[in-house]
This record gives sequence, structure tokens and C-alpha cells, in this order.
Amino acid sequence: MRPTFLFLFLLFTTGCFSQKTDSLKTQPAKTPGFVTFITRVDIANATKDGIYLNGYVVNIGYEEAKKLNGKKIRVSGKVTIEKGLKDLPPGTPIRQGREEDTKHIESPKIKIIKE
Repeated sequence: MRPTFLFLFLLFTTGCFSQKTDSLKTQPAKTPGFVTFITRVDIANATKDGIYLNGYVVNIGYEEAKKLNGKKIRVSGKVTIEKGLKDLPPGTPIRQGREEDTKHIESPKIKIIKE
């Protein structure tokens, strides 16, 4: 009886404290969120990544942003978060990026709203 109990105890404890290798891989932070908002486009907020709209970097090209400039639009899409450089450990080489975390909408659905 005692060896069976010891075997089950060891089996249980090793299963509780083991980790899958997948859980150790680093993956980009993503939110499962899907957003929809209405805003007016201002070409002055364009960057190389897209255009800032309501706190999101919406991935559209500059030519499309010029066509939408001044228009009221509805933007829908899945949000991903790109980690910022603010909390880098001391001695870490500086790399290109933004200081704060950035919310991106990579493949937005855009619809012009008639006023």
C-alpha cells in the first residue's frame, strides 16, 4: 500500500510543477479586443506606420489618408499592443521604437460617414 501511495504522490507533484515549453516562449502582447469608433481624419497625425486616430495607430497608407483627410469615418478592427521602450533595463542598447505601449489596428475596416 505504501509504495503505491508514494508513486501516486510523486506522479502528482511532478505533474503540478512541470511547465510546457510553449508557455516559456515570448509572444507579442495582444488583446483579444475588437474596436469600432467614429472619428475625423487629420493628415497631420500620419506616421510611417499609419495614422493616429482616437489613440490607435491605424495602418493605412499615406495616399489613402490623404483621400480621407477631413472626412468623418468609422474604423473597425482587431487591436494589438506593441510594447514600448520605457521600462528597458539599464545598459540595454537603445533601439528604434516608441517609448510608450502602442495600440495598433493592422487591417482596419474603414467606412466614410455622411454628415
